[in-house]
Amino acid sequence: MARVIGRGLEAIRDFISKCLAAGGVPIFRTKYGGRRLPGNAVIAACWGAGDKVKGGTITDVPPDILAEMEKRVGDWKWLAERLGITY
Repeated sequence: MARVIGRGLEAIRDFISKCLAAGGVPIFRTKYGGRRLPGNAVIAACWGAGDKVKGGTITDVPPDILAEMEKRVGDWKWLAERLGITY
């Protein structure tokens, strides 16, 4: 697994905020090789600003958030709004 950069919703909130501030677009992957990551984890990447905001694994993501991420592939705005992040 990639380097762990945090746990839970607070880590996701922090990553989204940093990525947007750097001019990037946050991307979250819930699966690798067609299988869900262990430990309720996601792989976070900052597209367009990965040199400024390093990605990695965020663990302990609530199952309902994981399910919604899988339904809304490529859409990060719902998550930002749910976590109280303005963009």
